[in-house]
Parts: sequence; structure tokens; C-alpha cells
Amino acid sequence: MLDPSTYSVAYYFATFVAICIATWWYCNNIQRHRNHLRRIGMLNSASEEEYSKCTSPGCLRCRSNGRARGQMLQKLVKHFHDNDLAISAVQRVIKALQQKDDTLQSSRHPMQQPTVLYLQDLDTKPVWTGSITLERDVNTLEKNAEVLQSEFSELMKDVWFRENGWKKNSTPKGHWRALYFMNQGVRVQETCQKCPKTAKILEKLKFLMKDSGFGNACFSVVDPGTHITGHYGPCNIRVRCHLGLQVPEGCAITVGERRLTWTEGRCLLFDDSFYHEVHHHGNQHDPPRVVFMVDFWHPQVTSLERTALNFLYPPQ
Repeated sequence: MLDPSTYSVAYYFATFVAICIATWWYCNNIQRHRNHLRRIGMLNSASEEEYSKCTSPGCLRCRSNGRARGQMLQKLVKHFHDNDLAISAVQRVIKALQQKDDTLQSSRHPMQQPTVLYLQDLDTKPVWTGSITLERDVNTLEKNAEVLQSEFSELMKDVWFRENGWKKNSTPKGHWRALYFMNQGVRVQETCQKCPKTAKILEKLKFLMKDSGFGNACFSVVDPGTHITGHYGPCNIRVRCHLGLQVPEGCAITVGERRLTWTEGRCLLFDDSFYHEVHHHGNQHDPPRVVFMVDFWHPQVTSLERTALNFLYPPQ
């Protein structure tokens, strides 16, 4: 008969081997996807792969909050207790705070890597099409596309606004800038006052991520010759919407392994926690690509989960 300690050693050895195999599989899968994208022209050379993002330590979308999750969980439990809310109804949020990143590798799509928060058991798809739940908000935006386009055009005639108020994002090639109506959940009064019709349309959107540090709404402008290199969004609890306002030829977005183009007056919805990048292949004489970008709540995030997430990740 074998010594019981032999079983213990065998168990830990088998566990170690299983972890090594899982890690190898995950890394190999990621590299396989990236090599495939490079072969078909969706990913440029290694020198352009790195996405230059904001480095501000206060930026919710960029900072790592792994060390703070224990404290966040304690505060959440206290907040729900003090407000007589059912903590049992937000178990997915609790699990997200308790989950270690390395244990998510087998449950996540290999091209989905949210940088801040991953909520399990949500429908996972890189591109959203035909969502009945989001249809009302999508229709609201598409019916008012001309209004948004008109206010954007008038805005660009304003010398001050043409040069000020824009957030410029770093790209290895070209220029990408955004004029926010809502930035990480904070309403930008100057923009809303300058474009009151657009601001009013935003207020009609049922799934708009207001009161959330993950919520944004802006005019997003990409100049010709720009490459926004591949990157991942902060979370999988939102669906990002791009309403095409000005779409020259040669513009495309890749989400996961799908290469897509915008259509003027139509919405394109995707999960930005998936690997994604943007190209504007035009020359200096071409107009920029312009979309109105809005973040919607993922339809399967419940009302109480929204309450919990807004408490944990408030407007910044």
C-alpha cells in the first residue's frame, strides 16, 4: 500500500501540470490569433502593436485596481447593508471582485481581455447585431443622425471649439481626437451647451451608461492616415455604439477577427473588451472619419448590478 503522502504529492504535481497546460494553451491561442491577423493584414508590425493610452493614475479605464478589490468588496457589502439592498442579488459582481485574472483564462474568449473588470455569464460576442433590447436606443440615434451631423458641422465652424476641448489620443500614426458630452460618467457642460440637440437626444437613451465611470459619449474623429493600434477596453459590462456621421472610403474597424466598416446614419455595436483597432487609409486630401460614440449597458446587467457597479466605479 502506498503512503498517503504519495497521493498528496501526486495530486499537487497533477494540478501543477494542468495549470501549465492551461497557461500554454491560452498564450498559444492568443499568439495564433495575432499571427492570423498579421497574415491577413489586420495587424501591423510589432513596432505598431502597442496602443499608447492614457497614463494618468486616476484614469479608471487605464489603471489596474487588482490590489484594491478586497477593500472595494468590503465597501460594497457595507453600502448594500446600510441601504437595505439585497447583496445576494449581485453575486456576479462579488465574484468579479474576488476573481484572480489568471483563473479567467479558460472561461474568456482568447481575444477578450478587459483591463479592469470582467463580469461572468454575460452573452459574449465581439459584434452585436439585431439586439432587440437595444433596438429602441439604436433607432433613436439613427433617426436623429442628421441632427447630430448638423450640430457637428456647426461645431467645426466655431474657431474656439475646433481647437479646444478635444481629448487627443496617442497613436503611432496619424491623429485621433474626441469631444466628449460625457467622459467617464461626467457630463461635459461646455459641449452639451454648444450642441443642445445632441445633448437632449442623449437624455432619451434608456441604456446610456450615465452615473458610471465606464460610460462615455462623444464625437470621435480619426484623420486620414491614422492607425489606432489594437487594444482592449476596460470591461465587458458595456456595448459600445458608433453612429456613422462621416465615413470616407478606406476606413475600417477590426473587432476580434471581424473587419467592419461604418455606414453613415447607421449604428455599429461591438464589445470593446475584445481586441480592436481602427484604420483610416485615406490621404491628406480626404475628410476625417467621424462617428458619434455612446456606451450602453450590457442588456444582461441587472438593475441592482448597475447600482453596485456605479457605486464601485463612480463617475471620474
